[in-house]
Amino acid sequence: MADVARNVDVVRRLEDLYNRREYDQIGDLIRDDLVAHTPSSDQTPQNNEGLIANNEGAYGAFPDKRTEILDIFGEGDRVVARIHNTGTNTGGLPWLGIAANDAKVDLEWVQISRHDQDGKIAETWTQMELPKLMMQLGAMPAPGGM
Repeated sequence: MADVARNVDVVRRLEDLYNRREYDQIGDLIRDDLVAHTPSSDQTPQNNEGLIANNEGAYGAFPDKRTEILDIFGEGDRVVARIHNTGTNTGGLPWLGIAANDAKVDLEWVQISRHDQDGKIAETWTQMELPKLMMQLGAMPAPGGM
């Protein structure tokens, strides 16, 4: 049980570092050879520098971005977290062809992380509410809307 509690704490600490944009301890929490199964994970390297770039890119689009862990639990070498994300698109998402439009986003994602024997995150699987995000940004219509 001690390893499970440690792994849950690693995920909490990581989310806190991302929110504070303080990356000096990221190497203590994530393996540099992380395997990430995340939408668009093939767009940037999934090493520590790539993860920092992803987070900074999100802050470029949503300077008021905030995330909060709503639920978190673990078993064995896995941790599952449900995360709530809010922000305002004042920076644009050029990689998606979306200009800054002051659209508010409010969505969730679920992430499963696998931890190595030292507690570092070695692999992740993430499912996001991407259609909801695209609708909130005005990039696609709501179902039934034309």
